[in-house]
Amino acid sequence: MDKKNKDYLLRFWLLLILVVLGLVVLYFLPPQIGSWEMNKVDLLSDLRYEEPDTIGADATEAVRLSEGARKDNAKVRRREAIYERLKNEAEGGTSGASSVDSATIESNTIIDMTAEHDGLRGFFAQLRRRGSLGRPVRIAILGDSFIEGDIFSGSLRAKLQARYGGSGVGWMPLTSETAGFRRTIKHEFKGWKEYKQLRTKGSYPLTGHYYTGQVGDWVRYTVPKGDKPFELATLYYKASQPITLSVRINGGDPTNLELPATDGSALSAYRIAEGQLTSLQFSLISGASGFVCYGVSLDGSSGIAVDNFSTRGNSGLPLGSVNTELNQAFTSVHPYDLIILQYGLNVISPKQMDYSGYTKQMGKAISHLRSSMGRAEFLILGVSDRGKKSGGEVVTMPAAKSLEQAQIRLAAEQGVTFWSTRAAVGRLGGIGKLAERGWAAKDYTHLSHRGGDELAGQFLDAFLLEEKYYDAIK
Repeated sequence: MDKKNKDYLLRFWLLLILVVLGLVVLYFLPPQIGSWEMNKVDLLSDLRYEEPDTIGADATEAVRLSEGARKDNAKVRRREAIYERLKNEAEGGTSGASSVDSATIESNTIIDMTAEHDGLRGFFAQLRRRGSLGRPVRIAILGDSFIEGDIFSGSLRAKLQARYGGSGVGWMPLTSETAGFRRTIKHEFKGWKEYKQLRTKGSYPLTGHYYTGQVGDWVRYTVPKGDKPFELATLYYKASQPITLSVRINGGDPTNLELPATDGSALSAYRIAEGQLTSLQFSLISGASGFVCYGVSLDGSSGIAVDNFSTRGNSGLPLGSVNTELNQAFTSVHPYDLIILQYGLNVISPKQMDYSGYTKQMGKAISHLRSSMGRAEFLILGVSDRGKKSGGEVVTMPAAKSLEQAQIRLAAEQGVTFWSTRAAVGRLGGIGKLAERGWAAKDYTHLSHRGGDELAGQFLDAFLLEEKYYDAIK
């Protein structure tokens, strides 16, 4: 054959076969590999038609389980009557702005699975006493990439602090992979070695991480222009010998600060700055050997604080291996009144409909965590709406509904409260509509900052209904 006129037909067919085989392999990849979530490769997805799942999950089981948990006595019946009246009043005042038929969306309520309908009574009692506590009423939101970058939690914090007082962004790590897109604080750092519970064995409190450093490592936190200053900066650490930090407050001259050794204590807290704080920087000067830092809290002296503990790829099950002694030490110096658990997106598999095994393990993890949380009360956020393309439309994965129903049963087994994130996203139009508006990512899973703000507004409405209820039965 003439070399100038090579026949590339065979090469073409070989390349085509390799591409097709590659796409077939990609189609059968698992939905998650390690901490990486994989998007399904399906070239025929637009040709498949699936009946869209109802955006609002059927609340029948949640209501049934909630009612089944109740004691049947005059006090509880009276409470239930009060709650129904307040709920009906709230629903009567709804603007009906949702683009989804309201008949498909259950009431925006926090569903209580406790025997006396008092699952958040302690928290709201603390909220009423916030002026005399000597500390902020503190909420922790533990979750996965759905809340990273302070999405949802940052907006909820702002709304709650506007109503109840308080300042600051709460808990901050020393390093963060999301520092570049977090809007509630400017976070800069150099050095520090991070240890994550999700990847490295060790002893962890509920924060899920700790840090070691070398002389010269530093971190800086700056309040965005126009935001309210925080008032207290506290470092949480342990050290086998005294350590020296160089601390710079509000861009001023650095001051050396010596922190004592912790003398075998599991963990100690040290106030490194207070006042009207718009920026804080500290660097490690001496004592690096044996120094372990768990993080910093940037809070107000009163009001309310909301801490974000997001770990990308987390299913929630690592909560079952939180070190009890260490966590008790942490919560004794940094007490919580409410723990909100947001997990599930890393568990969903499109073809899996039975999540009883996962929730059984999650129940053990929650029970383990509760044992070291003092008087803190618990609220489970159901998995959010998660979509996929079908017939050119975005439909909710049936697996998301299945997992949510399993989480509802988990809340009932644990005797805690539950809020349907998926129904809230549905009231906003569903994950597909949110993605069209730019309120959610095109992975039809994660929210943008705007979407997180809208979701926080939904949660606040349910929160305020609870406040009215607990004020009525106090």
